[in-house]
Amino acid sequence: MRVRLAAIEPLNLKVFDFDYDLTFQVMFLSPDEKVYSRYGGRCEQGPDARQSLAGLRFTMESVLAEHRSRSPRFAPRETGKPFFIADIAPPRGLGRCIHCHQAKEVIYDRMDREGKWNLDMAFRYPPPDNLGFVLDVDRSNVVKDVDRGSPATDAGVQPGDQITVLNCVPVHSFGDAGFALDRAPKRGSITVSWFRGDREMSGKITLPDRWRRTDISWRPSLQGLVASPRVFGEDLTAQEREEHGLTATQLAFWQKSKVPSQAAKAGIRPGDLILGFDNQTLEMDAYRFLLYVRSKYVTGETVKVNLIRNGRRLNLPMTLE
Repeated sequence: MRVRLAAIEPLNLKVFDFDYDLTFQVMFLSPDEKVYSRYGGRCEQGPDARQSLAGLRFTMESVLAEHRSRSPRFAPRETGKPFFIADIAPPRGLGRCIHCHQAKEVIYDRMDREGKWNLDMAFRYPPPDNLGFVLDVDRSNVVKDVDRGSPATDAGVQPGDQITVLNCVPVHSFGDAGFALDRAPKRGSITVSWFRGDREMSGKITLPDRWRRTDISWRPSLQGLVASPRVFGEDLTAQEREEHGLTATQLAFWQKSKVPSQAAKAGIRPGDLILGFDNQTLEMDAYRFLLYVRSKYVTGETVKVNLIRNGRRLNLPMTLE
């Protein structure tokens, strides 16, 4: 049975647990409210970059096959007393109608007031890309690409594999993969199973440091946490790179004459040669560095700005705002 719900207020959020920042989400449920699958997803590339009509059909057919199996699998869910958005005091001026992402804002606001909020919570529902594998948009649980040397590669995952279970969550779609990774620990490893042709295989994916970090700039609920590097300027020429002993592709730019107050407070001056943050050798230009910071950091974090001034290397601490 197809049902369209345009309001979240009457829903038990323990059942309808998904990424509330999305613009579109399909949930496949059994009659007793067990969740087969979640379809939907987006990223900084746009609201439809991770979904398509072909992908939705593929997921529907996969879920139908699951439903008809002798022992259908369901996603794990929180049990106990139902939880409704009305159980939390809404922010002032919000009125009776709220968007899904505002439910997330309300929940996070309460957690912050209770001292339970931390910056790691900003990186909910990380994409499988963070572990090195990209799912096909039109074949929702089929691996399209795998990054060489990534945790996914080390686990044995290859392009063309059909992911069936990730971190104990049945996977029919990109949305399922995000839900599975949302439940994953900060460090350690998770299991993954897949079909390669008719052969069923499995492995363990090791979770690297800061593996959850991804671009949050598209999330309506987290706009206040989107970080800016506060440093910017013109990329070095090939000759200037050679003079400073830098490679042709690593990040290196001259800080422009106007230095934002935040950067100036940290001690950054016009004409400083900026190399990046936290001693990371980054292969990108100055514009890509802006995008990199938005995806790897949030406001409130302190970084070390790596730079060269008069031939001397410096590391200046700066808190992102």
